[in-house]
Amino acid sequence: LKNSLTKQTVEDAVQQYQRDRDPRERLFEFGRCVVHFAVDDSEVRMCTELKGKGSWFLPFNQGYKDGAGNPPNAGSHGGGLKTDYLWREVLTPAGLTNILENYAQIVVEKDPRTGRKKHKQVWPRYHQLRLVRQALADVRAQGAGKRYLIQHSAGSGKSNSIAWLAHQLIGLKRDDKEGFDSVIVVTDRRLLDDQIQTTIKQFM
Repeated sequence: LKNSLTKQTVEDAVQQYQRDRDPRERLFEFGRCVVHFAVDDSEVRMCTELKGKGSWFLPFNQGYKDGAGNPPNAGSHGGGLKTDYLWREVLTPAGLTNILENYAQIVVEKDPRTGRKKHKQVWPRYHQLRLVRQALADVRAQGAGKRYLIQHSAGSGKSNSIAWLAHQLIGLKRDDKEGFDSVIVVTDRRLLDDQIQTTIKQFM
């Protein structure tokens, strides 16, 4: 956690993780922590595997005006922190257990050329979490039969979003009845198809 009063930003938090947190230390070994957050007054970034200087932090922001970052926060008394959604919405007992049950996982990826298997830890980014939760909430309220358009930019996790939504639609109930008998995913990309199958199978 960093704040503007100490003249530090999320960048300082990321550098601290990369420089001062030894991934060989028991607590920071792969699979010990589900996610690492670097947070300041206006931005949140996340990393699922610490690798020293190679630790890769992705944005965990809400987005603002079709771009990066977070919107201004009026707060209850005005001038609230832009990042308070992290503890008010995501890191609540209900929010956290929902992520641990339905999103967070360790997947095994196989390199098609070498056949070597690699373990990768997955944690949803904010936009993925929001779209799946909004879609599920609307289906609970409206029932099946509506049409939706979900847009993702390149590299923003389309396959995981599809897999998480498909998996949770299967168990969705409305008025104590199953909402869907089956969920069919149609795609024209073989690689994406493999990723979706792998992600869904991990939950089965």
